[in-house]
Amino acid sequence: MPPKAAAAAPADDVEEEVEDVVAPKDLDDKSLKAFFSFFKTLSDEPHIIRFFDRKGYFSVHGTAAPQIARQFYRTTAVVRGADSGLPYVNVNRAMFETILRELLLGGTAHVVELYEQAGTGWKLARSATPGRLAAFDEELYRSGDMSDVVAVVAALAFSAAEGQVTAGLAYVDPSSARLGACELLLGGGGGGGAQEALGGLEAALVQLGAREVLINKDSLAALDAGCRSRLSALLEGLGVMVTERPAAPLFGLKHLEADLAKVIKGGAVEQHGDVLERRTACSALAGLLAYAELMADGSSSGSGGGGGSSSGGRYSLSLFNAGSYMRLDATAQRALNVLPSRQDANATFSLYGLLNRCRTAMGKRRLKTWLKQPLVDLAAISARHDAVEALAADTELRQRLRDQHFRGLPDVERLARKLASRRIGLAELHALYRASSRLPLVEEALRCHEGPHAAALVDKYAEALAAAHDGEHLQRYEELLEAALDGDRLPDEYCIAPGYLVIETRKDGTKFTHKPLREAAERLNAASGQYGAVQAELVQQVVSVAATFVEVWEEVGALLGELDVLLAFAEAACVAPTPYVRPEMLGPDAGVIELVGCRHPCVEVQEGVAFVPNDCLLRRGPLQPAAEAGEGEGEKGEGEGEGEGEEAGGGGGGSWFQIITGPNMGGKSTYIRQVGVCVLLAQVGCFVPCTAARIAVRDSIFCRVGAGDSQARGVSTFMAEMLETAAILRGATSHSLVIIDELGRGTSTYDGFGLAWAISEHLAGPGCGAPCLFATHFHELTELRADVGVQNMQAAAVIDPATHKLTMLYAIRPGACDQSFGVHVADSAGFPPQVIAMANERLKQLEAAQARVRGPAAKRRRTAEGAVGTAPAEAEAVEAEQAEEAEEAGQDVEQLKAFLRRFAQLPLAGRPAGEAAAAVRALLAELPPHLQRQAQAAAAGGLGGAAVAAC
Repeated sequence: MPPKAAAAAPADDVEEEVEDVVAPKDLDDKSLKAFFSFFKTLSDEPHIIRFFDRKGYFSVHGTAAPQIARQFYRTTAVVRGADSGLPYVNVNRAMFETILRELLLGGTAHVVELYEQAGTGWKLARSATPGRLAAFDEELYRSGDMSDVVAVVAALAFSAAEGQVTAGLAYVDPSSARLGACELLLGGGGGGGAQEALGGLEAALVQLGAREVLINKDSLAALDAGCRSRLSALLEGLGVMVTERPAAPLFGLKHLEADLAKVIKGGAVEQHGDVLERRTACSALAGLLAYAELMADGSSSGSGGGGGSSSGGRYSLSLFNAGSYMRLDATAQRALNVLPSRQDANATFSLYGLLNRCRTAMGKRRLKTWLKQPLVDLAAISARHDAVEALAADTELRQRLRDQHFRGLPDVERLARKLASRRIGLAELHALYRASSRLPLVEEALRCHEGPHAAALVDKYAEALAAAHDGEHLQRYEELLEAALDGDRLPDEYCIAPGYLVIETRKDGTKFTHKPLREAAERLNAASGQYGAVQAELVQQVVSVAATFVEVWEEVGALLGELDVLLAFAEAACVAPTPYVRPEMLGPDAGVIELVGCRHPCVEVQEGVAFVPNDCLLRRGPLQPAAEAGEGEGEKGEGEGEGEGEEAGGGGGGSWFQIITGPNMGGKSTYIRQVGVCVLLAQVGCFVPCTAARIAVRDSIFCRVGAGDSQARGVSTFMAEMLETAAILRGATSHSLVIIDELGRGTSTYDGFGLAWAISEHLAGPGCGAPCLFATHFHELTELRADVGVQNMQAAAVIDPATHKLTMLYAIRPGACDQSFGVHVADSAGFPPQVIAMANERLKQLEAAQARVRGPAAKRRRTAEGAVGTAPAEAEAVEAEQAEEAEEAGQDVEQLKAFLRRFAQLPLAGRPAGEAAAAVRALLAELPPHLQRQAQAAAAGGLGGAAVAAC
């Protein structure tokens, strides 16, 4: 993914920046030659961007210099030294931080390295990747862009034994101090079993939100070439950075248990036998520990009265179970607009942007994680719904928490991480002190709530906060800070309290003009140095004691983040154009998804949109005969037919597989996506944009929406569509939800329809039985029948009889529609009149030919049940015309049947091609002209295909 052009400097500032840059002219010829020699020793890899600290500005050299100039300055005028063979560009500190944010947070696969001078040479001081951001923590956090970034690194290793290939997956989430690992069976390393397992791997990486994947390069030999190619395509589709390393020494298991004892809480490695017995997962975990530099992170939290561990570190280790969450692959995530993208015009285009009303950085990160990990456990979902219901009902509590107690809270999780690594200052310790002082206020507000879920709120949040802020924990932390900091100088200056050593001096320095003053300056400098040394030593002592409270702060950060997300859910439900409602959640075998007055939450909040709600009823079971009858008979005009159609489609029959037809731009895509979004929101723990909802828990959502190719990978639009569909066919079950929009349109009509029909039969068949919303323009697909219950739905519209203009109603109604009205849409798009006229003429010819061969039963009426309403007189004329066409079509069918019987009796075997062709031509000549082509095509598909082709 290329970096955003928007990150570049404004064009008006380019000339000023060009004048301000400072060439590395401080270096003499000897130093310059030494630098050139050093630079040539560095690897020339385009994804590595190296900065050199020049004490006040930074320089970028080599091939990266023009790249940085074009991307961020939009000109190569800032590039210097091209004649020397080593071009360079200089950047100031503000631009340096802008470039850092774009390279590390912008979805690109770059490594950023910063070099500093060491004597006469240079040394690597800091290095970062999209998954390892700690080295540039200060620069990235300064603008607030990183507040919702969850920098998760995953590692993969593979092994083969007895024909079975196993994938080991490990991950680390520094923000929440979590380590995890698991194994996935890939079968024989190729074929359908491996593809299905790779789909599970993709779902796990999406759930974890991995930004970088470390791979044991040597272990890839366990996969066949096809599986390696699919793995590469999978990782590319996820947009993660891939880093390959050899097996030795990163992935060795020799020191794994000793290393784990240093980083996990308590150091009790023997308690994690479920992880250690999985050797391939352990190999990935060993590589991850070394690559993420957890051993050098100062993870041990020390010991003391704060409740810190006496041994071990701050991370928790667990066996990761992807089945604990809904499976949501990258395709479904994009189709449902779960997370923001660069193409979004505003924040509310994505679910994250719509729901992100969090007041804290912890809440923003937790929200992003929850959206990637929807729950499947009914009790856990219900607990979140209870909390949201309590907060939504109590406006005073919600506003008090959001506007008073949570506003301005620091990033507790980040500060706890810095405290654990001892890289924290007095100002940040005081920020934690301020956060601690608010905990009793949050606890008091929660205890004041009165409602059916008051006890649950108190038990889960108020009691936990009270335990963290008792006399043995954060109250002691507050006492430490009150005793250590000089409160009289806060917040202007953070320093140790008086009593140790106090020296006053001017910040801008002093000029001396004679010997006594110079001597005084020397004494002042000596005293200042002594003060600085004592101050640093005392600060380190304070930090060491404060670090014993790391574990408490991590628990508090998690609690505040979770409560912040629930407050955001409640706020979003209350301030929506129409308030959201709590869904009734059912078990996965309930076989019903019922959404009344369902809306798309992102679309309804856009400016100028008057959203039309629609009902959706997915119920497993065969469609009742009454509904079938209603589908064909409820045609009394637009207003009257609507009621009959609703009754027919909404009865006790099955509607587990819905086929949605109707005009282009009629709202079909929005309708099927909003159903998926509502199911997702319900299982995340949020209320849903409906007037009522009953939802059976889904273990996965699969989507095939939109069209797009990948020229870099050599994948056409149709191939991309087939790859996404293949993932659905492999993974969908009766507990899934499948959403398909426009399948099979990237190839010929007959190929596409054949694929669409076969895919539909598979999904609705006994082997799968998945609930499905299938929007299509293959109107023949409406003839599908299955035991789970197939129902035809349509996007309603009206044609004005005077102007022949099409008006979309955006209402989804029972019944099938046999037209897509693409010509009407093209007319409204401003096509030239002559083009529209030609299209209409050709459309009439094609429809007339099709009507003659399909038979009377296949012709759909276009009145109340169809997508288009007309005036009564015109409707009668249409019915008369259809009756006449039906009679003609019946005669045509009989003639074609007679032709095929006579054709099958022709003695073509062994006859010369010329004679066979002449016999077939004679037989064709007996048919009416409009049937000869259809008869030839039908005969070509049966006997004597070669002879017919010769005709």
